[in-house]
Amino acid sequence: MPPVPRHKLFRLAACLAVAVGAPGARAADPEPAPAPQASAEDGWIVTLRGIAAVSPSFPGSGRLRPYPFPSISFRRIGEPEIFSTPDDGFGFALIDVGGFRAGPVANFVFKRGQRDGLFGVHTVELAHEVGGFAEFSAGGHFRSRAELRQGIDGHKGFVAALGADLYGGDGRATLSIGPRISIGDNRYANAYFSVTPFEAALNGQLTPYEATGGFTSAGALATFRYEFTKDTNATFYGGLQRLTGSVGSSPIPEIVGSRNQFTAGVSIARSFEIRGLW
Repeated sequence: MPPVPRHKLFRLAACLAVAVGAPGARAADPEPAPAPQASAEDGWIVTLRGIAAVSPSFPGSGRLRPYPFPSISFRRIGEPEIFSTPDDGFGFALIDVGGFRAGPVANFVFKRGQRDGLFGVHTVELAHEVGGFAEFSAGGHFRSRAELRQGIDGHKGFVAALGADLYGGDGRATLSIGPRISIGDNRYANAYFSVTPFEAALNGQLTPYEATGGFTSAGALATFRYEFTKDTNATFYGGLQRLTGSVGSSPIPEIVGSRNQFTAGVSIARSFEIRGLW
């Protein structure tokens, strides 16, 4: 086979250099754009919480019953956890500026049947309450909060929960304490605290009574939270509210129940990160 001329060898080498990306052949090409890097704060922290609580079996009851239930919350990675208490409704902030937060909120009240001295008295079905909340935090040790909720079934009344908390700790253990006030309208008061003459005759212990709305209770709540690890914590809490006004004078708490409404419980929370979903 005859030898290949030198000028053709030079042309062949140049073509091969372009094909395989030799440095000399690609010096004039633009640099490729770097791949976008994910931010360290892209993603979510999901907190799963199991709560075991005891509370009155219905508003005005003197008997405590266990109520276990789960909870879930979300926040962005890098976003600090917001102080909260176990009696907060289920909500999230649409406004979060300078310590002020506000948004929708929901709550529920378990069904009241004809037990614990309520034979012959009307049943109040499970009540779902929806509305809004607003809270203000200052100095990392104080929070005030208001929830306004409307019952869409069950009692179908309007209620408000007002409270404030002082809190602090050493980073691993946190203690909080603060007052609580509850308000309910006539519909709410009638659902849980009124007794018709017919119901009183069937029951045999209760007397006829027509409850009206207003301030329904006042009290306080205390919590203690302990961080086992950065992802696992437990919160112990206890609270006492005393029924006031017209609902406090109802024969339901006075005769078969109690004006003192005690709650206590413990919640265990576990958090984990979810990245790369968006």
